[in-house]
Amino acid sequence: MRAKSINNKLENINQKNFYLTLMVILLSLFLIILLTQFSSPYVISSFAASTSNSINSPVYLAYFYEIGCHDCDKVKIILKDISLKYSDNLIIESFDISLAENMELAESLGELYQMPEEERLLVPVIFIGDDYLFRSTITYDNLEKLIQKYSTIETIPPWEKVKEKDLTAQERLIARFQSFGLAAVAVSGLIDGINPCAFATIIFFISYLTLINRKGRDILWVGGMFTLSVFLTYFLIGTGALKMITSLSFLPLVRKIFVLVTAIFVLILGIVSLYDYLQFKKKGTTKDAKLQLPPFLKKLIHSTIRKNIKLSNYILMAAVTGFIVSLLELACTGQIYLPTIMFISTIPNMKINALFYLLFYNLMFVIPLIMVFSFTYWGTSSAQLANLTQKNFGKIKMAMALIFFGLAGLLLYSGIF
Repeated sequence: MRAKSINNKLENINQKNFYLTLMVILLSLFLIILLTQFSSPYVISSFAASTSNSINSPVYLAYFYEIGCHDCDKVKIILKDISLKYSDNLIIESFDISLAENMELAESLGELYQMPEEERLLVPVIFIGDDYLFRSTITYDNLEKLIQKYSTIETIPPWEKVKEKDLTAQERLIARFQSFGLAAVAVSGLIDGINPCAFATIIFFISYLTLINRKGRDILWVGGMFTLSVFLTYFLIGTGALKMITSLSFLPLVRKIFVLVTAIFVLILGIVSLYDYLQFKKKGTTKDAKLQLPPFLKKLIHSTIRKNIKLSNYILMAAVTGFIVSLLELACTGQIYLPTIMFISTIPNMKINALFYLLFYNLMFVIPLIMVFSFTYWGTSSAQLANLTQKNFGKIKMAMALIFFGLAGLLLYSGIF
């Protein structure tokens, strides 16, 4: 009776702590949103000061970016640095490519500057004078050469080269959209869906559930909810419904911290997996494997956490985490399909077609995640695979170590560079 009473108390405490923690996190996010909803680090607008490094003629620079794009964050730093040196005559205007009017402007400038069609609407891109710089070509040195080139020439701002609304820009975008095939959109979604941070997060959930002996149906529910949350969040971002949240000024910093912490976690998993491999090669047994819980801790967890924390709590946490990861891991798409679809969705008589393509794109986007947790579900519920795992323990541990190290490397690269 006393043990039962203690277990009931533990259950109540754990439930209260869980909901209290979740409430604090949500309230904190809400307060930050209220405090920063009108701020954005991407509004560079025009720079003005005085310096002796420039000549006389003003140099106009049009910068197209997308909120959440890591490459755009790096370009923003370059622009800030170079504006300090050439602040006397360098005038920078920034344009958020997610806005329909800016998409049309980018398309018009792309046509005017003879950009390849597959590069239009992709960011970051800079137009200056009669030249443009796209993605990897946007460097401090390249920008400085162009600024010096146009400091002695009278030029007009790129955004004024398209004086009136370019009706052909919308027509070209509509024609491009109508030329899309489902296969091309599917491939684009699959490529963009290879997201190291999302993979690392779902691996964490699955690893944790496996360690506390939750398998089969639980993994399907948690993995499915995480993936559904990612799918819905990216779809809402694509429709512009989360514009206020994705514009928050603190997101780039939070993203960097989140990615680095996740990378460290995955790196530790890689080190432990490598240790397990070396121990197995040395002793020929799996009992010393570190990537599992000690027996006494397993019993303690199974007798408390498994009983006290309901599956619904894990599902809720997976949904919240999927939403946060999606916001923090907004990435520059490498294909022209998504930005074109987003533009077409702003045209009333084509909105339904565009939303269908957006749904299909996002479905393909989460296919890699579905494959990860589906394979894990099959692995934890298949006796044959369990026997195969035991027989090939060393090879599997080495493969896991290599995967974890590779994942950590990708995360560190995206977080630092």
